Amino acid sequence: MLQLSEDDQLKDMCPICKTDKYLSPNMKFLINPECYHKICESCVDRIFSLGPAPCPYPKCGKILRKNKFKQQIFEDLKIEREIDIRRKVGSIYNKTEEDFPNLKEFNKYIENIEEIVFNLNNGIDVEKTEQELNKYEQDHKIEILEKNMRESQKTADINKYQDSMERLKQEKLKIQKKMEIEDLEFSNIQKQDLLDKLTNSSMTSEELIKQQQSQLYKRNQQRKKQLQQINNQLDLKFNSVNPLQKQIIDGDNSITPFTPFQGDRDLNKKYDILKIPNTIDEIMNIENTSKNSYQDPYLFDLAKNKEYLGSGWRINNIFERALDEAFIGLGCNIEREKSITT
Repeated sequence: MLQLSEDDQLKDMCPICKTDKYLSPNMKFLINPECYHKICESCVDRIFSLGPAPCPYPKCGKILRKNKFKQQIFEDLKIEREIDIRRKVGSIYNKTEEDFPNLKEFNKYIENIEEIVFNLNNGIDVEKTEQELNKYEQDHKIEILEKNMRESQKTADINKYQDSMERLKQEKLKIQKKMEIEDLEFSNIQKQDLLDKLTNSSMTSEELIKQQQSQLYKRNQQRKKQLQQINNQLDLKFNSVNPLQKQIIDGDNSITPFTPFQGDRDLNKKYDILKIPNTIDEIMNIENTSKNSYQDPYLFDLAKNKEYLGSGWRINNIFERALDEAFIGLGCNIEREKSITT
């Protein structure tokens, strides 16, 4: 079990060489997952460069290797240790919900993981737990490897998607810039043409300028449509090769599964809200004017705050949001929606 004093966590001083971070602001602390004792980078280089050596902390004595040291991320080393344990256990118990026949089996699997993490993090039956962890890893080595390969493929697909998105963005910018240059050249030609017409034409200057403005307007509208068409074509081309794009076609219609996360933006609410004081007089006497409505003394005090009222805040917004969040997932059958997308 990890034993850490409060001083060890709070002092910005290397306990080995006594170098203070105040005097050496560039000093970095490193920790080793074997014991999580923090040591400055200079001491790590000095003590462990020639090979494995015991931890220099008194009464520790664990053999540490230089390549295992890493920079401390969290100020609380107990959190740092738990994150490392979860990462280690998660690399072995790496199944996801789709690998189980039902949610109950998956939840049992997650509970087992949490029990392992809890035992290792709190020093409960550590030896027995590590033995079970090693045994599971040996018994399921092929499954773990296959799952890691699938996850690597997903990561690769995401990277491909991001690269493609960036190329798409650059291509659009390139086309837009090219069209802007063409429009600028056309504008200069039009200006020169206008000057020539003003010199030689029998039309008045107002008529010539109006005529040219009309032509420019029509051309700009055509150019906008042209740019939009090009962008749409590029988007279609991108979606056709997008590794993450999942389209379910039913005849000529594309089926998009229902998502409960749009429930808070539904204009037609599927519930009726109780009457809430709305006028200033009602709000100022809200304790008496909301007898048959929602009761919340804390919100009632906020509702009468002139600063809140002046900014447009109203108490009904809070209650509507609470109800939206309460009902947001109703009517959504997750299992059915998942079957539509597979």
